[in-house]
Amino acid sequence: MRFLLSLLMIFAVLPSAAQEFSPHQADSLRYELTNTHDNHTKVKTLIHLAEYHIWKKGELAVNIDSADVCLTEADRLNKIVQSTELAGYILLMRGFLLTELGKRKEGEVAVLKSIPLLEKSNSQRLLGMAYFELQAFYDYADAVQRSKRIRITALAVKAFHLAGDKMLEGWALTTLGDLHSIQEEYALSNQYLLQAVNVYEAIGHRKMQDIYELLGRNCNNQGDYKSAFEYALLALKAAKLTNDSSMQMATINNLLGSLYKNAGRREISIAYYHEGLTIALRHKDALNAVSLAYVLGSTYLDLNQSRKALKVLDSFPRNLLDSSNSRVKAITGMLYMEAYRDLKQYKKAYKYADMLENLVDRNTLAAEWTNRVCIALARYHLHGHDIAKARLYLDKCMTVSLLSTSPEWVSRYEISYKVDSAEGNHRAAFYNLLMYKTQDDLLHNAVKTRQFQQLEVEYETYKKIDSISLLTQKTNLQATNLRQAHLIRNITMLGIVLALAVIGLLYRQYQLKQRNNKAMAIKNNHLEHLVTEKEWLLQEVNHRVKNNLQTIISLLELQADTLSGDAHFALQTSQNRIYATSLLYQKLYRNENVSSVNMKMYITELVQHLQDALGTSQFVSVSLDIAPIDLDVSQGVPIGLMINEVITNSFKYAFDDTISYPEILVTLTIRDDLASLIIKDNGIGFPNAGGGNFGIGLKLVKGLAENIKGEATIVSDEGTFVEIVFLPKSSPESEIHRITTSDALSA
Repeated sequence: MRFLLSLLMIFAVLPSAAQEFSPHQADSLRYELTNTHDNHTKVKTLIHLAEYHIWKKGELAVNIDSADVCLTEADRLNKIVQSTELAGYILLMRGFLLTELGKRKEGEVAVLKSIPLLEKSNSQRLLGMAYFELQAFYDYADAVQRSKRIRITALAVKAFHLAGDKMLEGWALTTLGDLHSIQEEYALSNQYLLQAVNVYEAIGHRKMQDIYELLGRNCNNQGDYKSAFEYALLALKAAKLTNDSSMQMATINNLLGSLYKNAGRREISIAYYHEGLTIALRHKDALNAVSLAYVLGSTYLDLNQSRKALKVLDSFPRNLLDSSNSRVKAITGMLYMEAYRDLKQYKKAYKYADMLENLVDRNTLAAEWTNRVCIALARYHLHGHDIAKARLYLDKCMTVSLLSTSPEWVSRYEISYKVDSAEGNHRAAFYNLLMYKTQDDLLHNAVKTRQFQQLEVEYETYKKIDSISLLTQKTNLQATNLRQAHLIRNITMLGIVLALAVIGLLYRQYQLKQRNNKAMAIKNNHLEHLVTEKEWLLQEVNHRVKNNLQTIISLLELQADTLSGDAHFALQTSQNRIYATSLLYQKLYRNENVSSVNMKMYITELVQHLQDALGTSQFVSVSLDIAPIDLDVSQGVPIGLMINEVITNSFKYAFDDTISYPEILVTLTIRDDLASLIIKDNGIGFPNAGGGNFGIGLKLVKGLAENIKGEATIVSDEGTFVEIVFLPKSSPESEIHRITTSDALSA
């Protein structure tokens, strides 16, 4: 029946034609996005993440929002990259996203804009995807739009072929064959479908049940029932091999049921219709389920089993039948009307006849369904001897455009013959009876029946061979399992022997390790004693150095008391320099860590000493901002000396009566692994600083900065600014202490 072919047509639409990403791949993309600095790579990664969110199962609003964010950011970055291909790719994905949101018109515009860009970039795969998405915006039920859809799909096939993507090429070829089948260009449709089979076979793709089913339907429409049956069986075999449990199984069973029904084997067709209906109900596919219920119920009516026809509909879920869909109403109405009529329950039959008449009057049905309902109403009224109404719906039926080769014409000739006979027009009745017999013989002649019988025998033989092959496989599998059991037993015994040997070796190794651990513990204790002794000796050395330096300071102080003027100041300066070193060694021997000093405490005490020693602390304000860092003694001494020199210079030369609020600022900070020591005052500065005209103190600062592999910058502008930048170095003991502390905190 031709109406069924259009109703249950498998229309292959590429869901996204896009690359699918697993959550693990999506995480990898996010990691790549975070760690790459190349904008071109970032744009591609963002597009792929958008694809992941668009086609992610569930279609949650958060997924759509994430996809939109990715595409927006990709578009922004691509304005920097200026890639034509990526611009087209972004627009294509934007089209997919808008379509997912139900904004089909905006989606179509975005896809259309992407095509010229992708053509320029010569990205054939993306261009094919754009063409394939574009064709889906055209209505295949409209002849003009269907022609456009065919033309665009052909462009997609060409692009996928040039790209070498055989999977998408096969899919596009299948869709092209489907579209030509809808146009009843069956030979051309078969040509594209067989090309799709060749493409899929070249890559080992086995899921081809949709192609075989379409080939079967085309051959059925062409009257080649042998080929139709062969392709239908291939479709069923492919579906079982790939464990297909989708609605595809329902349509394949429906095709086989239709083929058997056309061959006059209604009892066999019922089994296939039942299987198809069960699958459709499992998937809650209302339209296909109702259609399968109709062909099943009609088959029961042909076998005069009206109660079984009613049982099919009565057992149907009410939520699928209670629909405002005109086609569903027509299907259920015809079945109920004809079944109740045959059971002589005329009131119930009249109720559904009235509903069907209203459907025809409202003209809401497609042509084939209008033809079907009018024939059913003509038969109903003829049975009730209302010849005028029977003629009315027969005439309405004749206004519906159908191909002369359509199986529906058989039903037209049959009802025309009966209406003409009831009206007494025997000449017309004889002509229509002759046409009915001729057309019916074409559908159910002996040759076709023999073809089906032959194919049925071949199919049963194939099933028996398949069963024998399955039994052979089971026998071979059992023999293999027995051999594997013996092998496993032998391997197990060998494994036990090896395990015992390994255990013995491990025990011996354990005893050796225990002895080694004892020896190592003794050595560690000895080393710890040596380290403790070394630290004590180093503290003692630091203490003695500090005491010696203090003795020198006292001698210089006695000498300074006998002097005055510059000589006194020179000795005082030397005292301060020695004090800076002495103070550092004092910190060392008082600290647990004998090779590094805390700079915050050291600089604070040093500056306080300089203020007291120079006797001007009541006039000059000294501000400190010192980071609490530990430095090795090799850097601590030079830094103390540099601070001594600069502050001494500031106290001596920087301030006069013109400076209202004398101030010195000392800061020590670390940024980006570099230490910065800044000493500045708001004094009068010194002349010719730009020419490097420094005194002994500042030259000493320059030299000390170089000793610690740093750089000193000295600027005289509204005061003196001195900055020493160097790479800080902690003592090995401090570093070990830092690492140990951080590990303990993280644990």
